Amino acid sequence: MKNTQAAEAIQINGMFTFIYFSLGAMYPLLSHYLQSIGMNGTHIGLIVSVGPIIAIVAEPFWGMMCDRFRIPRQILMGILAMTAVMSVIILDGKTFLSFALLYAVLHFFQSGVVPISDGMALRYAAREGIDFGRVRQWGAIGFALATLIVGLLAQKYSFLVIFYVYGLAQLIALLFLYRMDVAQAGEKVNIWKGLLHLIRIPRYILFLPSAFLIFGPINAHNVYFGLLYDKLGGNIAGIGLAFLLFAGSEAPFMKFSGFFIRRLGLERTILLAGLISSVRWFWYGTSPTPAAVLALFFVQGLSVGLYLASATQFVKENTPDSLRVTAIAIYTSMGLGLGSMASNLIGGMILDKWGIFATYKFFGLLTAVGLIPLFYVYIIGRKQQGTVLL
Repeated sequence: MKNTQAAEAIQINGMFTFIYFSLGAMYPLLSHYLQSIGMNGTHIGLIVSVGPIIAIVAEPFWGMMCDRFRIPRQILMGILAMTAVMSVIILDGKTFLSFALLYAVLHFFQSGVVPISDGMALRYAAREGIDFGRVRQWGAIGFALATLIVGLLAQKYSFLVIFYVYGLAQLIALLFLYRMDVAQAGEKVNIWKGLLHLIRIPRYILFLPSAFLIFGPINAHNVYFGLLYDKLGGNIAGIGLAFLLFAGSEAPFMKFSGFFIRRLGLERTILLAGLISSVRWFWYGTSPTPAAVLALFFVQGLSVGLYLASATQFVKENTPDSLRVTAIAIYTSMGLGLGSMASNLIGGMILDKWGIFATYKFFGLLTAVGLIPLFYVYIIGRKQQGTVLL
């Protein structure tokens, strides 16, 4: 029994490690690749916004397919195979239009990876009696390792390596997933009735605009940080080191997110993470030194790491189990989809007109506004429990 549990833990942790290894391989250096083939700031903003636009539709679509047919493992295997194929095909996109179109196709499949894998991890964590963050931390570890390794490879060879490593990591994640035995409990559901139920949950609906405003800049940061670090005087290898430290700091905070949630409560933990994110983006907009940015690397864990673990937990606890993947998909669609689209697109325009520091001040403002609906979520929760606000 213990051997079976250990093998299952290795499989799901390995899957998460390489799913996020692939993301860490591509996105931190994507803006540099686009610059290397002649794209300007507006082009970059438009291209990286294509993925989130597709995700707005694709993430709920994949979530609904999983909840409707109850075969998340098979669907995720197909998605990982297609993203690996697209990682090679996308290299043919040398112009703005051709790259944008191929990037859109890649993202149609990529958009299903996070909500489906998170849904599987939530079910696994609940069954094993562990915090979701203990599983999700392996994604942060994979992302961190990728940024360092691919940063060094890109500096030695070319930015093309980001796509090859991305595809290879997706295939390795597929191998771990292939050996997993994921039982999806319950019967097939009427997804349209389920969606009507979701939109009648006030705390969930209020949480969505907050995800748009907070999650969007978090994702856009992965694209624009390389340009910020260049402006501060850093180099390509330094970007890899920075992301290694940043993403590496997420892992322990994700692992011990349950400690913060039990001490502060779920809503206050999310509020704390959002507040720290806002302050961090504003600070980046003041042109700190590269050394200061690296010295305070742990702020990413305290903000992004805590937010990602606790926000997914919030969605789980405030929506029906039978609609878990759909609920997570809609949440990620608002954050990784619509929020990232707005942050990337407007951030690119601001970059061209006022520079990268103004882009980060914009991220700080968006995140600060995102705290408002979060506070109302907190108020509703306290009223339902009949407790005082503080």
